Amino acid sequence: MRAWLIVACLAVAAPAAAQDLDRDGVPDTLEQTLLEKFAPTLLLARGECDGLPASFTPLVASPRVRAKDATLYGQAFRVPASGGRVAIELHFFHLWANDCGRIGHDLDAEHVSSIVSASRLDAPPLVWIAEAWYAAAHENSVCDASSGANARVIGAEAAGPRVFVSRGKHASYFDRGQCKWGCGGDECGDDRAIVPSRIINIGEIDAPLNGATWTRSRRWPMAGKLRSDFDPALRARLERTTDHVIPLMQHRRAPLAPVLAGDTAIDGLETAAGSAIDGIFAATRAVGRFLRTPRRRNW
Repeated sequence: MRAWLIVACLAVAAPAAAQDLDRDGVPDTLEQTLLEKFAPTLLLARGECDGLPASFTPLVASPRVRAKDATLYGQAFRVPASGGRVAIELHFFHLWANDCGRIGHDLDAEHVSSIVSASRLDAPPLVWIAEAWYAAAHENSVCDASSGANARVIGAEAAGPRVFVSRGKHASYFDRGQCKWGCGGDECGDDRAIVPSRIINIGEIDAPLNGATWTRSRRWPMAGKLRSDFDPALRARLERTTDHVIPLMQHRRAPLAPVLAGDTAIDGLETAAGSAIDGIFAATRAVGRFLRTPRRRNW
């Protein structure tokens, strides 16, 4: 209790501009400013079955949907930089009440992230620029179709990118043409552009902000998504690739091709099974009619 009171008193005593309640070395006001500056626009396909990204009840241990209101949740923390610059990694989480696609489930945590930099930590907001972006799509699964891009490639150096969100599954893509790579079942469109209604900073896993204690729940993989998406090799690759969005299946060595074939096979099996069942019913009806039909004796 005493330690909690000391932390509370220090938070009150410190100027708002200098407060760092999540203890990551970046002032909370700067984190919020950068999250708002680089917030993405989500492009939802027609018929999105879960409506909009959800907001969650604060100060509870288990995630509890409060409303489907296009809230984005954000995170910001310092990462290594070169050339005397300061770099911050930003995460933008679009969280859903349900994954209502194939093999659906309750709660769905999806995100995109960025590396932004400036010459110094207290640089004005307009000076900060995005260097690279990452879009999670079926992350860390055999269907992983995540991608990365140099910020110039997707026109997102000074502001957030446009992000295609697959219908029902909510995987994120910078290139609509890559949407089908998610085990062959994703569908993307740009029928509805969603600008975040608000952006809530969730802080760090061990120092949540704004009541985001539910990030640690084992009901979903949120805790694992609060670490960096950019290893040194990926950052170097994105820096030198300035003409296309990079699929990361090979970078992560995810066995995507066999899964695509398997997904097609599953669809085929489903169709075959349905046809077989229909055939059995048809044959049963035919036999029934045959047995009920009077037959003339031939002797």
